[in-house]
Amino acid sequence: MNGTAVRRWPAAAVLGFVALTASVLVASPATAVAGESESITARIARATAGDTIVVPAGTYREQLVIDKPVILVGDGQPIIDAGGRGDVVLVTADDVTLRGFTVQGSARDVFDEPAGIRIRGNRATVEANRVRDTLYGIVMEDSAGHRILRNEVSSILDFGSERRGHALYVWHTDDTTIEGNTVRGAKDGIFLGFASHNHVERNSVVNARYGIHYMYADHNTFVDNVFRDSVAGGAIMFSRDITFRGNEFAYNRSAASGFGLLFKDVDDVEMTDNLVHHNRLGITLEGAPHTPGGTVTLTHNLVGFNDVALELATTTRVTFSENTFVGNLEQVTATGGSVEHLNTWSIEGRGNFWDDYQGYDADGDGVGDIAFQYDGAFDDLARRNEWVRAYSYTPARTALDQAARWFPAFRPAPSVIDAHPLIRPPMRLGVAATSADRFASLAAAIALSAVPLGAWWRVARTRSAGW
Repeated sequence: MNGTAVRRWPAAAVLGFVALTASVLVASPATAVAGESESITARIARATAGDTIVVPAGTYREQLVIDKPVILVGDGQPIIDAGGRGDVVLVTADDVTLRGFTVQGSARDVFDEPAGIRIRGNRATVEANRVRDTLYGIVMEDSAGHRILRNEVSSILDFGSERRGHALYVWHTDDTTIEGNTVRGAKDGIFLGFASHNHVERNSVVNARYGIHYMYADHNTFVDNVFRDSVAGGAIMFSRDITFRGNEFAYNRSAASGFGLLFKDVDDVEMTDNLVHHNRLGITLEGAPHTPGGTVTLTHNLVGFNDVALELATTTRVTFSENTFVGNLEQVTATGGSVEHLNTWSIEGRGNFWDDYQGYDADGDGVGDIAFQYDGAFDDLARRNEWVRAYSYTPARTALDQAARWFPAFRPAPSVIDAHPLIRPPMRLGVAATSADRFASLAAAIALSAVPLGAWWRVARTRSAGW
């Protein structure tokens, strides 16, 4: 090798190394920090697939279209404000992440259903955002594989609930996880339609029309969610293979509906370890199951402190076991006719706990030795004479029910015959909540008892004056 060749070799090696390094840098995803004066749209336009774009705090007045698989991260909760035009953020690419933003200012036209975040690509991650003052919140349509995590969502709060949009709207979308979100003030908190194999966990919905509204959606699971203070807790319709575990449906008391949970025309439902309390109607069941081979099973739930615990149509064939029915004004009401022999009230010799059971357990196995029958003589009379409900919290209710037991000729047909009633409740509400409820019930009983006593006193006084 001559001297000239030796001198050229280091130069060629250096040039080759520089070229190789440049190619690696171009091929690898980059992290870029957008300037506050630069739009997010401009930064996305320059990005390549897989880039991470960090957006500093500030207000970005734009409608954002994310058409590349990038990761957008807000530093200091930057605001994306569409100024009342259309959708605020539209995701059309697959594998997009949107984290740490405040999204606000969609259009308000109900017909167009404008959203804070609309997702049309697959496998989006939407995490730790605040979506507010948008008609619809986060909309997923014709897509799959999303992760919707720890967002705060509200609609346009100066609209009534019927005019607002859904907070989390899952439409023709499968294999999605919705977890840890907080919804306050929307039409429906979580709406699923034609959506399968989704998992909904640890979300909280308050002040909505329906906490969850669910139609034509199969193979979905709901775990540890809270649906409170709404027109209705949940409506589950025209679907199959649904699991509810550890959820709470409470304080849904609208006179128009006010049910904690409605099941209509459903199959293969498992409902376990849920709290259904302080609703107008606890659980309403119609067409459950919907087909001859379907099942609906409720085990180890607490249904308490509702006006009516269970509303059962004649189209129900439900199995109940180890549920706790406590503090309800009415345990069961039937619609459409007698439901006496339609439902199953125990599994393997384990029935349910009824706080108005008056039987005994001689052998100490925790199961009553005589069957529990619920006929509700007072409730039967109140259905035919609405004014009678004024005495719901008074001794008159107990007296009428007891009289019906003594004189069977006046006893209505039972709506429940639980052959294996439990002596102890399998579930309880917290001690503080239970004590408060007892105090409220006592106060109501004293107040309402004053009505007949006051009437009796006036009559007695009038007669005394006349003598």
